[in-house]
Amino acid sequence: MVKFLAQRYFHACLIGFALFLNVLFFPLLDAGENNLHSYRIHIDQGHPWRPPFGLKRVGSPTMAWIEQMATGETPKIELWLSSQVAGRETERKKVEFAKGATRSVRIMIGDNVEQVLLLQTSDDQSQATQLAEKKIHRKDLEADAEAKATVVTNPVDLGVIFPPSNELLLGPGQSAQVDVAVLSRADKKRTVNLAIWFDSNPALKQKRKIVLNPGQRHELIFEKLKSPAKGKRTILNVAIMGEEGETLWQKKIPAILVQQSPSWPRFGATQTILRYDSPISVRDPATGEFSEIAYQDAWKPELQDVVVSLPTGARFVFWRGASYIPFWIGTHNTGLCYEWAERLPPRPKNAVDCVEPLMDKELRHGRIKIVESTPSRVHVRWTYQSTDLLYNIWGDSAVEDYYFYPDGFGTRVVNLKRDPNSQYELSEFIILTAAETYPLNVLPRNTIDAIFLDGKKREFKFPGDSSPKTKSLTTRNQSAIYRVRIHKQETASAIYFSPHETAFPSVVFNPFYDEGELVTPAYWGSHWPLARGNATGNKIDERVHITPCHNSLMSWADKRPRPLSSGIVRTVDSLGQSREMIMERWAWLIGMTDADDARLVQWAQSYANPPSLEVTGASIELNAYAMQRRAIRLKIDQPIVSITIKPTGICINPVFELLNAPEKLLHVTLDNKTLAQRRYAWDGHTFWLQADIDSPAKLALKFQTK
Repeated sequence: MVKFLAQRYFHACLIGFALFLNVLFFPLLDAGENNLHSYRIHIDQGHPWRPPFGLKRVGSPTMAWIEQMATGETPKIELWLSSQVAGRETERKKVEFAKGATRSVRIMIGDNVEQVLLLQTSDDQSQATQLAEKKIHRKDLEADAEAKATVVTNPVDLGVIFPPSNELLLGPGQSAQVDVAVLSRADKKRTVNLAIWFDSNPALKQKRKIVLNPGQRHELIFEKLKSPAKGKRTILNVAIMGEEGETLWQKKIPAILVQQSPSWPRFGATQTILRYDSPISVRDPATGEFSEIAYQDAWKPELQDVVVSLPTGARFVFWRGASYIPFWIGTHNTGLCYEWAERLPPRPKNAVDCVEPLMDKELRHGRIKIVESTPSRVHVRWTYQSTDLLYNIWGDSAVEDYYFYPDGFGTRVVNLKRDPNSQYELSEFIILTAAETYPLNVLPRNTIDAIFLDGKKREFKFPGDSSPKTKSLTTRNQSAIYRVRIHKQETASAIYFSPHETAFPSVVFNPFYDEGELVTPAYWGSHWPLARGNATGNKIDERVHITPCHNSLMSWADKRPRPLSSGIVRTVDSLGQSREMIMERWAWLIGMTDADDARLVQWAQSYANPPSLEVTGASIELNAYAMQRRAIRLKIDQPIVSITIKPTGICINPVFELLNAPEKLLHVTLDNKTLAQRRYAWDGHTFWLQADIDSPAKLALKFQTK
């Protein structure tokens, strides 16, 4: 026992002595390159989610990040950042921490700076105490390259959906353009060779000799690189080689090759399977482990995609990878979704994560059907049930019908069957982006306009706090037509309007921050589309590199417009149970257009206010104006029909559903002038007329009799 106690005493003395040394010498031991006293300096190489992006990052300014490590209030001392070159100070900048919780500040430093020092100075700056230092290590050669097709084509028109942003997509006969940025930090001029070639065709390697001046940024463009004649994929190589042939820098750009484009109709819906080359990221909800499955094996083979083609060039897609939730797909590889019927809290007690159709990744419940695709109208129906992360359902269900006309505008119609105790959200603006896409790089700041029918407008900028102005606009009690810009380079915008939606969106989503920096314009999520098993998140993650993602901008939450119809009925729910449920229907005008504000107001007024009619040779149906289809319903009685259209303001491209009409339409006149066939469309049931009518006009239809 005595020996044991002696050993314990000896050990305690050693520990005490070690603690004494630690207290005495810790400031000296910690006074190295990274941390002296209570400050630390990092050299910020640039957050990948923040600008500058791509080639602009080559030679971009270097930032020193000064972080205060101690707790409590910032001491009232003057701090300066000294830039050093070859041991001499070249510049000194004052360091000021912002008031509040932020304990870091970023300061730009010169490209030739080799070391920075954090100094505490006396009042007259005659004396300085060094608090921290950091050496700066830069690459002797900095470079990057980007490749794109010389002619921009909507990926869907090549049969491809959301190709990753860091890959080159080339259609039949297309050529590529490669942009290169290079910066040399060598002490003297150096001559290098820039070479570009496809793995599948190295014989066509292009070379260019360039002279790099010290500290000077060079930009080069290679144009008309021909696509390889065969294969589905290849690698585009960009390399910088020294005078002895050694490789100084190289980048490999994956290339997607399309040998034959699909043949979409000018106007119509097509069932197809869109190409997506990468695997699907899968997370096990129970263990959190990640794996992947092949895209082509992810669904039952009978489940396909649907592409709606419009004469304006717009494309509307029902994609398996998005759980059939439809969206506009733009020329520049981004999309816009209007949302779905999402069950709001309080959710069922056993629900795992949100209850919405995006959780139906395996398409156990979601289905699509082309109901009609004629010269006059396209109608696609999407049926679904809202599930949780584990595919649980509770008996509610929805049917969404999408109608489109040759002018490019259509309607979204939501039919919801729900438990009387459940509440749903119907509308949210969500921009979809491909893998390897950073939102701040592609999304415009002036993302959304709310244009009221009296011409006044509210602009939404992202990122930004709009809550004070939002409150002032909610009292207007007026409907607005919304324009959503989905890419900085996209000329067309997505349109959304309901005359019964007088409430302003109640949620404008805040941006995300990472390492103290703003990294997204608004909410960002990698759990939809395509990726499986991940719950709804609230931060950025590395899945941006391997899967398409989404960006939620604003939502109406529980503020739903007045429905077109609503009632409580005794029926059978999706689980087969007989019970009372609420049946509701809503409709919105939708489109993808480059029309200006004044034209959009006209469209909204025309949709909200059907014209008055004087009809001979036909009778007006009981439910004469079907807002959900943008159509006026008439029953044909005679082979010659006269319709006098009396607009309420303006009537744009009216649509008539003609019941009992003969199949063949022989002749059409408007105000006694014969119309060319390109001015109207007829399919034996639906008649679409291309005309702006702002005063009474007489439409005459002559049908062939039997």
